[in-house]
Amino acid sequence: MLFSYNTDILPKVRMIGKINYINPWIHFERISNEFILYFIREGEMYLEENKIQYHLKKGDYFLLEPDLCHKGYKEAPCSYYYVHFKHPDLNRVDPKSEEQAITGIIEKRKTSLLSYNLDESDPTDPYAIINKSDSIADYQDYKGVLNIAVSIYNRREEHYKRLSSVEFHRFLMKIAHEFVLNNVTHTAGTAIKKSILKVDGILNYLNSNYMNKISSNQIEELYEVNFDYINRVFSEQTGHTIFQYLNSIRINHAKELISTTNLNFNEIAYLTGIEDQYYFSKIFKKYCGITPTQYYETMKSKTINQ
Repeated sequence: MLFSYNTDILPKVRMIGKINYINPWIHFERISNEFILYFIREGEMYLEENKIQYHLKKGDYFLLEPDLCHKGYKEAPCSYYYVHFKHPDLNRVDPKSEEQAITGIIEKRKTSLLSYNLDESDPTDPYAIINKSDSIADYQDYKGVLNIAVSIYNRREEHYKRLSSVEFHRFLMKIAHEFVLNNVTHTAGTAIKKSILKVDGILNYLNSNYMNKISSNQIEELYEVNFDYINRVFSEQTGHTIFQYLNSIRINHAKELISTTNLNFNEIAYLTGIEDQYYFSKIFKKYCGITPTQYYETMKSKTINQ
């Protein structure tokens, strides 16, 4: 079961904490008027919601819905985080529309990866997809986010509920991102899944090292993969080859430097990883449709008019 989550709106956390039942324990029966998220730290939880039974283990999270009866159906030792919260735009996705929703978030990922980060507007709408229940691979990372949220809540300093809500929002966003990655890879074989994870690593590498000289040999050595093969996978995931994507990053940063500094084009080319000014001008026009000089004049005119 999937939920559509409006990420422009913070969840409103009423209560957050963690519980450790060393001895076998069974969840009490209740109907809540708010969402409740459980994240299992250790042990197991046997939970029933709306007459459907779920078996949760370490690293699993589960989203209980408002106005549905939930209770335990079997005793077990369990340590878990709990978050009671409300959100005005967290809604079930129609089961008939789930495939369309998944396709949509994969397309949003591609759009975001190719976006210009200085644009005022966000490249996509604010809606993310969250699974009702899932197992989280990077358990410690998610645990760390909730630990921060619980610590803030327990200190009860000014705006503590808002700050706890911010951290919990981050947790939900991470769940949503994990869901995207899982669906990008879920129809692929093991080898392809590993390659897609390497594509994620390459994306991070390009965004962090665009100002340096980057070659196909470097990428092969860093990620222990054949360049032609990973380039094909990269293109399938992003819609662009590795070096097309790298050039788009460089040109976006060049646009930022042209807009905000008095550096000459030769310096800007060097700072964005393009050593040859002529090649810089050629690439800039290819990606922007105008020359660096024309872009500078356009930005200068906008500044004067403001």
